[in-house]
Amino acid sequence: MDETPNNPSLTPLPPSPPSPPGGPGYPPPPGRGPAPKPPFYNQPQVVHVVARPSGIWQAIIFMMGVFLFGAVFFIGIFFGVASAMFSTTTEDSIYHKTFRAGSRQTIAIIPVMGLIDAASAEFVRMAVDNVLNNDHIRAVVLRVDSPGGGVTASDEIWYEITRLQDAGLPVVASYGSMAASGGYYISCATDFIMAEETCTTGSIGVIAQIYTMEDLMHTIGVEPVTLVATGSPEKNVANDIFRKWNDKDREKILVMLDEAYSIFNRRVRDGRASVISDPARINELADGSIYTARQALDHGLIDGLGYLDDAIAQAESLSSITSGTANVVILKQPPTFFTNGLFTSMSKSTPTLDADAIRRLINDLGSPRVMFLMH
Repeated sequence: MDETPNNPSLTPLPPSPPSPPGGPGYPPPPGRGPAPKPPFYNQPQVVHVVARPSGIWQAIIFMMGVFLFGAVFFIGIFFGVASAMFSTTTEDSIYHKTFRAGSRQTIAIIPVMGLIDAASAEFVRMAVDNVLNNDHIRAVVLRVDSPGGGVTASDEIWYEITRLQDAGLPVVASYGSMAASGGYYISCATDFIMAEETCTTGSIGVIAQIYTMEDLMHTIGVEPVTLVATGSPEKNVANDIFRKWNDKDREKILVMLDEAYSIFNRRVRDGRASVISDPARINELADGSIYTARQALDHGLIDGLGYLDDAIAQAESLSSITSGTANVVILKQPPTFFTNGLFTSMSKSTPTLDADAIRRLINDLGSPRVMFLMH
């Protein structure tokens, strides 16, 4: 009896053929190649998901970075201020900026720029101290570009140049666009004066400018009253700007002017003695006139025409340094947070016009200033 079920899905499959020789564990049959490799299936790709910080975390990280930068910035300011506060020696107050690299034999340039005042004189004093404490500096170039300035400040700078001379250091003056009045005065003690051809110099003389306000007071309807003690009747002579000056006022100031001029004339006479031996000739030249560089050379007030490089070459020659080999530095005063920059701008405030401020202004205007200044 046929027991095969009627359901075709249950019909048995035919038996599988026997595995050919060469299967796993058997060598390939003779005459045939290597067994075929099993099919290669691609490995599934792995996707890495990187979590990124949310917006609030990015803001927090940014603020932390800003805070760190600010902390470093203000720490730097703190140490800069502390350094400026506790820096009291001359060596810390002057630094050398290389103008031309060379041998160890050094020439120092001391600049005097702009109006000569107490700050100018103090800088030159510190610079001269620095030079005298440096064994490598063999000569100095006094670089001048100034219309002059205060009588006392100019004379103090002149004195500092004599200190260099007393130490045996040659000093060459180098004039830029202008070296007039006090600018000429401070170089009278140098060994050699060289001016650029476009320079204006001379103006050997003394000037004082005084303001009087009598007419102004009448115009605005103010009657100022000046009182002096009985025992000092001369107190308001040449010392009262609220009235027109008289001959007595002028005579007192003229005494000061003449004394200052006498000193100026003597500085020129002593400094140019090797070139201008006749004092009468000095008097002719020292009448307040200004001169071009060429005129000054013809009159014997300067020794040569040339630029800063020429003045350096002259300093090398005077100090027996091979031409072009000296190390040349410019002496400078480093800026501080107290004199300029951040703290100055932070400390500035709108000036107030109160009674004390008005009195200070009037006192300043009413004090005659005797000046070595080109007018």
